[in-house]
Amino acid sequence: MGALRWHYNRIKSYIGRPRMIMQQHAVVVSDHDACPHPLFVLGAHRSGTSLLRRMLNSHPEIACPPESFFIAHYAAMLDDDLVQAGYDGLGYDADAMRDDLARKASELHEAFRIAQGKAIWADKTPQYLGCADAIDRLFGHRPKYLLIYRHPCDIVHSLHQRGWKQNDIADPFEAQLVYVQQSIARLNAFHAAHGARAARFDYRELCENPQQTLTAAMAHIGLAFDPAMLDFGSKEHNFGLEDPVVRGKSRIEASHGAWRSWTKGQKQRAVAAFGEHALDDVYWNFSADAERTPAEDAGRG
Repeated sequence: MGALRWHYNRIKSYIGRPRMIMQQHAVVVSDHDACPHPLFVLGAHRSGTSLLRRMLNSHPEIACPPESFFIAHYAAMLDDDLVQAGYDGLGYDADAMRDDLARKASELHEAFRIAQGKAIWADKTPQYLGCADAIDRLFGHRPKYLLIYRHPCDIVHSLHQRGWKQNDIADPFEAQLVYVQQSIARLNAFHAAHGARAARFDYRELCENPQQTLTAAMAHIGLAFDPAMLDFGSKEHNFGLEDPVVRGKSRIEASHGAWRSWTKGQKQRAVAAFGEHALDDVYWNFSADAERTPAEDAGRG
């Protein structure tokens, strides 16, 4: 009798099964138009990103808060099979998952720019240089980028002086050399792949000719320079994790060449890491960007 009841229930379940399995899709309703082309600042630590962030945040159309850090975690979820499985269970395919993650990742930036009455949100987080391609995928290849370079020896000197740890290399000086080498390679590779949406410039040029440098860089990505960017010292800026020295500055104060106090051995190591021009006062030259090939970008610049 028990066996008959079991078979009866099985047949009943089969006959009464749903003809179509439909996952319900939770719809998130937005009450504002999202920024179509967010702006990211990419650069190594100690390369002038905090100064540039204040300049951007002073623009009447751009809101750039302090370093965010969390966007990288949303980008990492794009390649997490378990995250995709969770979205599948809610009726989201890969594209819908990416859209939702992007919306969540930018929610606070959107709120910040709306609170400031601005059209564009920007982000300046040096750690994002290591996952810039993933972030670009997260936002559907829509963002625009400002890539800031600085003399590699200036970056090494600044990092070494502060004792910042960027990798597991035991020798602190060598650790900074390797970090800066990797950062330059990442900047060059990203520019080679996304040059139409990425403008690059030298920190030295930004300090010496800020209006000219910013005008050209922003024009390259379809944005307009505004004189308010140079008046960043009179504007209000949120405080967060970033260079604390910049907080107290109301004007541009260029810093370069302190590495000339290095020992002969340190200078030789810099030349080995960054090439024969490592000890030149001017290291980067982007004036011929229009004619430069990606292969040439791997060198001095």
